[in-house]
Amino acid sequence: MQRLIRFFAGSVSALFTLAVFAAPSDAYIQRDVMQCGGVEVAVVSSCRSVTVQNDQEHLLPVCSDQTININGKVLRRQIGRVSQLTTAGATTPMLANVVVAMDCLKGTKGSLVAIGGYGGCNACPEWHGYYSTAGKLEMYAYSNAYRSFGSKGSSEALIKAYGVTAKDLREESPAVKRITYGQP
Repeated sequence: MQRLIRFFAGSVSALFTLAVFAAPSDAYIQRDVMQCGGVEVAVVSSCRSVTVQNDQEHLLPVCSDQTININGKVLRRQIGRVSQLTTAGATTPMLANVVVAMDCLKGTKGSLVAIGGYGGCNACPEWHGYYSTAGKLEMYAYSNAYRSFGSKGSSEALIKAYGVTAKDLREESPAVKRITYGQP
């Protein structure tokens, strides 16, 4: 039994050691926070300080993971990955779309969290999503000028349920929080 415990403890220790060595030396976690309808909203990004080369298709921050945390609920967008050449000379997998803005839309019947994502090029798809303050994805559109890559819900349903206006959904408010990437 004691041998089994030592084996288990050694295996767990080895896993933690491998995880430490697996992360690149320029890796960092960035946490961008705002308040909306009395709850905390955070975008947590796992990124690297290295950048993609200028001739690559998606000129994005090099981020491998991103979560949207609303009132303690951890959410992920369904975003694909791309592999691109970095300024360090290595090809690295990364998210094909990163969050670039978040906002709180205050309607007459409740608040909505608005999240905006960018794909890194003029023809790349943008991601626009609206969440309740309970963390439910109410509406999203993931598209570019040529096609839709997925959607859910409608503007009309948000207007009716939350008392926001069409202008609120169409335009950014002065309070929009822009997300700037870079190791703190």
